[in-house]
Amino acid sequence: MKKLTVLAHSSDADAIVRRMLHLKCVQIQRSMPEAGELSLERIESDGKQTEIRERMAHIEAAMPRLAKYSTRRGGIGRRVQRLDRAAFVADGRAERAYLAVERTLAVKSRMDEIVAEQTRNEAAMQSLLPWLNYDAPLNEVSSAHTAMQLGSCLVKLYNYEALEAAGAYVEDVSDDGKTQYFSVTYHKEDEEAVTAALDKCAFLKVNFSDISTTAQAAYDELERCQSALAEENSALIETLMDLSESLDDIEVLYDVEGTNLNICLQKQKLYQTQNCIVLAGWLPAAAEERVLGGLSAFECACEISEPEEGDEVPVLLRNNPFSGTFEWVIEMYSYPKYGGFDPTLIMSIFYFLIFGLMFADVGYGLLLVLACFGGVKLLNPKEGLKRMMLMFGYCGISCMIMGVLFGGWFGDLPVAIMNNFFPQFGGQAQNTAVGHFFNNGVFFNPVSSSIPFLFVALGMGEVHLVAGMAVNMVLTWKSGKRIQALCENIPYWVMFAGVDLMAPLAAAGMISSDPLAPQTQALLENLSGIGMYVMFVGIAMILFLKGIGEKTVFAWLIKGLGGLYSLISFASDLLSYSRILALGLVASVIAQVINMLTSLGASGPVGFIFMVIVMILGHGLNLAINLLGTFVHAARLQYIEFFGKFYEDGGEAFKPALPAEEYSEDTSFVLNETNN
Repeated sequence: MKKLTVLAHSSDADAIVRRMLHLKCVQIQRSMPEAGELSLERIESDGKQTEIRERMAHIEAAMPRLAKYSTRRGGIGRRVQRLDRAAFVADGRAERAYLAVERTLAVKSRMDEIVAEQTRNEAAMQSLLPWLNYDAPLNEVSSAHTAMQLGSCLVKLYNYEALEAAGAYVEDVSDDGKTQYFSVTYHKEDEEAVTAALDKCAFLKVNFSDISTTAQAAYDELERCQSALAEENSALIETLMDLSESLDDIEVLYDVEGTNLNICLQKQKLYQTQNCIVLAGWLPAAAEERVLGGLSAFECACEISEPEEGDEVPVLLRNNPFSGTFEWVIEMYSYPKYGGFDPTLIMSIFYFLIFGLMFADVGYGLLLVLACFGGVKLLNPKEGLKRMMLMFGYCGISCMIMGVLFGGWFGDLPVAIMNNFFPQFGGQAQNTAVGHFFNNGVFFNPVSSSIPFLFVALGMGEVHLVAGMAVNMVLTWKSGKRIQALCENIPYWVMFAGVDLMAPLAAAGMISSDPLAPQTQALLENLSGIGMYVMFVGIAMILFLKGIGEKTVFAWLIKGLGGLYSLISFASDLLSYSRILALGLVASVIAQVINMLTSLGASGPVGFIFMVIVMILGHGLNLAINLLGTFVHAARLQYIEFFGKFYEDGGEAFKPALPAEEYSEDTSFVLNETNN
């Protein structure tokens, strides 16, 4: 990384910041100015930010409505237009696009009003339905001496005789089987008695004081109103269909405004005098020429210098295309300290292998490869999602390789199909050459041979831990502590070598109950004897060499004993790799159970179709569950066991200022750079 400092005219502030954004390689930082004769102040742009955010909010509100009525050909991938944004603004397309946005919002507002009015009308029409046979104006409810009420009650509570006895004239209007609708007319002097009779009926009064016509006339008027509103809504939909032709330009406008907002946010990190601005930031050393070329169009003073002690330098990781897809795993943990060691390459190799061991299945791996690599090709995802998909695609390749080695093909699906749909195998397809390969792979099946697979998992763990120690040794050596680098790591490797020589004899006894051939037994016993001596030599080396560099014998001995005590930590770290066995067994056993369930009663064409449906659902769920578990536990082994041996974190990721490119890319700066 290199430090960038630019002094330029205030009038060029927007243009310079815009150029930095489109170079995509400069991180503008907020740095306090040094005390001096000049008084520097921050550039404020809050008012402009508010205006831009409001415009973007309008555009965001308009785009979904226009997309609903757009006739442009869609696709499953992300649409990205490539155009000259400066020309887009200069020739008036941006202004016309925003006018389309405002018209869209006006149409949307009117359509919302229509929906609300239609809802109100529909409710009013529903309330009028029981009264369509009532031929008097609905708001005529009283006179000088009489009163009239419209209402309803439950049919079972309706008491016509009681109301008449109270002095009321009752006119039945309608009933729907549950509710009786009627009008009650009575002399005002009988109001108390009529009210008491109505209360016994649980009478619900309705009020149509705003309707001066009959119910039928009011209903017909509402129908005409609904029809007019529907016609108006159809016309507005046609307007939106016409406006949707501007959707491409509106999407570009959204990026134009987003870039303007980013410029405002970046400008707030700058300082200014009355006539000048000061821009400070960081750029990769490889981008120095590009930045100088980009600034050559302005009258400015530019300095690119090396970082100084105490600077908080951002970190930019540089890796090959394969390892680069695993960088986001590092980001989830913490970036390495600037100037420190980038473990991405080594980590990516081990992550690739461990992921495959945990999910050793050709079928699931193939699905990952097709979904992830195909998704990148078809969906055109953003850079972050693209890296993640590519990483899982590479991990799918690892799953396929390990599946061939350890016999995973959607669990034991090929053998299950052979046993259930090919009677000639007699249900013993696993005993044939082809069935044996599908069931056991090149080596063995982890489900039926879990102990050997445990040794494979622990062996991978040992290699992983030793690799971490090797990185630690190299880093310590480069720091000038060469004796310490050797003494803190070589003794452990000697001890591990001794344990490895003893392991075959112990493994043979655990794997097979049959006695070994005499020569094999003798060979393994000799190796075990040699391994025991090598192990004790390693322990002695840890005790006596770990403390080299200490000033007193007592401190030397204490550090050596501490080194021996750390063997407990190594043993704990090593046992953590048994999770490789656990995850591998979970995926394989669930897959076999699914195959077993699908094969129950699966015979003939109907049974085969049933088997395929259940298999797709079951294996899809198994893939989703174990994909998450494998990802998490493979990452944990990197973070805790591997990084714990050497990793020095604390770095801040390099985050260059970028233009908004949700829907478009600006080609004007690319063309300018090419011409320059």
